[in-house]
Parts: sequence; C-alpha cells; structure tokens
Amino acid sequence: MSLPDAATTRQVLERHWALANARQWEAFAELLAPGLRYEVPQTREFAEGGHAYLELFRTWPGDWRAEVRDLVCDGPRAVCRIDFHVDGQVMTGIGFFTLDAQQRLTEAIDWWPEPYEPPPRATALLRRRP
Repeated sequence: MSLPDAATTRQVLERHWALANARQWEAFAELLAPGLRYEVPQTREFAEGGHAYLELFRTWPGDWRAEVRDLVCDGPRAVCRIDFHVDGQVMTGIGFFTLDAQQRLTEAIDWWPEPYEPPPRATALLRRRP
C-alpha cells in the first residue's frame, strides 16, 4: 500500500477537524494510528499513541471550535493553520501532520505563535518534558 497523495491527505485533515468540532470521538479515533506521536515543542508537552491524542481533544476544557484557515498538503504531509475559538478567545494554531499508508495520522506537531502557558489538563496522558 502506498502513502496517501495530497488530495487524500487533505480529505483526512478536513475530516479530522470536522469530527473534532462535532465531538464525534468514535469516528475521530479511526483516523489515528496506534503509534501516533503528538508534540507541542513550545510548551514541551507530548503524548504517545492515538488514544492519548484522542483523549487530549476529548477532555480539552471549555466550549472550543477549530476553524481551518489554511491547509497545504504534499503527499502524506500537511501544514494546517487554524483559528482556535475557546471561551470567547481566538488563538492561532499551526499544525504539522503526517499520515501513514492506511491514511491514519502518525504525527501531529502543534505550534502556537503567541506565547502562553498551557491550561490545566484533564488527562494524564499529555505529559510535559522538564
């Protein structure tokens, strides 16, 4: 099985954000590879495994919504800029994603241009490097 092309990668990422916004966690989980790696270099946070990435989204505090502003795909890789709306605030997020041959996310790296301290997390699956 070959790696996804740019059009397929775009469809997967658009579905990722649509399912996350709709809180359709069972369908969202199908997009995640078991060995998915998630990282936020800015805050030193990381999570290992698709189940941990799902839990991060499922337990994110507040009434949030991600609005895709830009999505650039090249084969199995994508860069996505979102407006993250939560509790009356809007933050810009930039995510780098990689898909495997089964069209599942294997890597997600988030960057937030504005400096911030991460909010309290409701999951122990998201850890922080010293």
